Amino acid sequence: MTIGILIGIYAAPFVGSQGFDFGEGSKAASLLNGLRESALDASIRPSDETAKGELFRLSNWDISMHGTGSTVTVKRCISLGKDSIACELLAHLGWVDGEKLVEAVFEGEPGTWRMVAARAR
Repeated sequence: MTIGILIGIYAAPFVGSQGFDFGEGSKAASLLNGLRESALDASIRPSDETAKGELFRLSNWDISMHGTGSTVTVKRCISLGKDSIACELLAHLGWVDGEKLVEAVFEGEPGTWRMVAARAR
């Protein structure tokens, strides 16, 4: 076992530089990297208005008082399962200077998303 570990440590730097083809595993890794960067289809994820309303609802903020000067933009989302997604939101709140990044979890389905958790980054 020790010999195998030593060979692995010695060979690891050469694997990337020699351009070894790992076949399907390499293709799968490339697809996963693409998924991490991409966003769910706009028809599936919550709209900006839904995200704004849900952020105000979850935070117990008065949307009639502060909603007009505030915007929330859904930047990207990833699926967490059959009926939940996680999204990165960009919030510009009328009473706060600058924009805030917000991570939010929604449950439901397209058209009926309900925010169940959020935190500022």
